[in-house]
Amino acid sequence: MSIVKKCTSYLRERNYIPRLTVKGLIIYCTNSMANISEQKFDWVDALVDAAIISGLTFFSTLGGGSVAGLGMIAGLKAATIAASAQFFVFLALKRGIVQPKQASV
Repeated sequence: MSIVKKCTSYLRERNYIPRLTVKGLIIYCTNSMANISEQKFDWVDALVDAAIISGLTFFSTLGGGSVAGLGMIAGLKAATIAASAQFFVFLALKRGIVQPKQASV
C-alpha cells in the first residue's frame, strides 16, 4: 500500500478533507470540535440593530396607545418602557445569552 493511499484513508477516517491548492496540499478539518473559533462580538452592529428594532417598538406602541385613547404622557411612558425592554432583549439575543436548545440524540 502506498503512502498516499495510507494518508488518504487515515484522513477520511477522521473526517479530514484534503484540498489541492496553488500553495500545495492543505487539509481542512471538518471535525466540529476543530471548527470552533473565537470571534469578537460586533457591538456597533448589535447596538444599531437594537436601536432600529426598539425605535419600531417605540413608535408602534405610541401609535397603538393613541388609537386606544391613552393620554399623551401615559402613551410616552408606555412607549418608552416597551422600547427600553425591547432594546435590552434584542441585545441579549444578539449577544447569544439565550442559546437555542440542542437536540438530544
